[in-house]
Amino acid sequence: MAVKAIRPPRELFRYLVPEERIVVIQREHWIAIATPLALPFLWLFVLGWLDQTLDQGSRFLMEVAMWVWFGLLVRSVWKLLDWRLNLFVATDRRLLNTYGIITRKVAMMPLAKVTDMSYVRTIPGKLLGYGTFRLESAGQDQALSTIKYVPRPDETYRLITTEIFRPPARRVADAKPPAGSGSALPVVEPDDVWWRR
Repeated sequence: MAVKAIRPPRELFRYLVPEERIVVIQREHWIAIATPLALPFLWLFVLGWLDQTLDQGSRFLMEVAMWVWFGLLVRSVWKLLDWRLNLFVATDRRLLNTYGIITRKVAMMPLAKVTDMSYVRTIPGKLLGYGTFRLESAGQDQALSTIKYVPRPDETYRLITTEIFRPPARRVADAKPPAGSGSALPVVEPDDVWWRR
């Protein structure tokens, strides 16, 4: 059973090899964008209060407050788009995080390099259903070391650790022929070589 909260976008298949199987694909928990989305609505109350309390001579302050609201609105749209494009993906071979709006970036860690994976759930995380994963590898700094706002962290953690501890299936290219199978290649040296003269 895989945690698939969303449909994999077409872009994702550019980063996956054909044999790779998606185990988990998620966006960050909605709490990651709750504050940026709420600020423009809260600022509307400030605008209403300023409109009621300021006299006509203080309209400059009202204009500044309107520009602040517009800036908060643009920021919330940007954050919403960034949240929509930010994906955490776990496959049977690696962990990926795709992010960025203008410049798309991919952080990756092979499952074979993960030496320790833990997660933290704060009290708000327990109440709202999110957690933070911390990944460690064998003494190396990796591009993907902390994954914040993971929804359904218990189930996601179990699925990923199952893949980490699953014995890797041998690929055809890795299979070694048994000893003594096949024949030695014949080596033919020319008779007229310089060291035999």
